[in-house]
Formats: sequence, C-alpha cells, structure tokens
Amino acid sequence: MTTPTGGADEAPQPQYAQPPQHAQPPQYAQPPQYAVPPAGPRPGTEKNWMGITALVLSILGPLTAGVTALGGIVLGHLGLGAVRRGEADNRGVSLAGTIIGYVVIALGLLAVLVLVFFFGWLAAECSGDSPADWCADGEVTWEAVGSLTGP
Repeated sequence: MTTPTGGADEAPQPQYAQPPQHAQPPQYAQPPQYAVPPAGPRPGTEKNWMGITALVLSILGPLTAGVTALGGIVLGHLGLGAVRRGEADNRGVSLAGTIIGYVVIALGLLAVLVLVFFFGWLAAECSGDSPADWCADGEVTWEAVGSLTGP
C-alpha cells in the first residue's frame, strides 16, 4: 500500500514527549537576619586588660628588681576577681601573671638572703685594722670555704 507521500509502507514515526514546561524555581527560605553586634568589647571581656598587664609586669619583674612583679601580683588577683564576676574571660593569663609574680618575688628574696649571708661571712673571715690586711694573711683558704659547704 502506498502512503499519501507516495512511498512504501513506512514505520510510523515515534512521538516524542513534549519537554516539560519550566515551572517556577523552588522558593527557598530567606536566611535569618542577624543583628549587628554592638561596637566595643564583647560582653565579659572588658577587664581582660588586667590579666594581660599582670602577666607583662610579672615577666618584667627580674629586670626591675621585682618592683613590677608586685604590680603583676596585684593586677593578677584583680583579674581573677573579674573572671569570677564574669567581667573577664582570661583566667589562665591572670593566674599565670599572679604565679610568675610570686615566683619572681620569692627568687629575689632568696637572692638577697644569699648575698647577705655571703657578705656577712666574707666580713667575718676577712677583717682587720687596715684594708691592706683584709684577706691578705691567708685566713681564707679553699679548705675553709670547703668546710662551710659540707664534708
């Protein structure tokens, strides 16, 4: 049989599905609007300077004969109090400043005691009426020094 186009029987052409109509893209939820943080320090950090200053002063203590270590101890204790009240959040820094301050003061006092005892011993061993006689007559020997330190 012939077809209206004049050709032999041809296989029917497959019908292709119509492409889907483009629908609206899905609507996503809007991201939440965040509040702008206020300018200035975060809450609970306004007194962090106490701990930082305590640490710096305590570290500088040996260079200043322990004077700044006293300030480090005071500010360290104030910084720890601020942490307990929630006004600071650097407990470790405040604690380190306090501990280092105490160690610097203790080592300084120990050094002073050693110097006092050394010069006291030296004055007791090396004495005389004139400075030319001080320790010049052989009173201080290495054996005498060794006997002071132990057997």
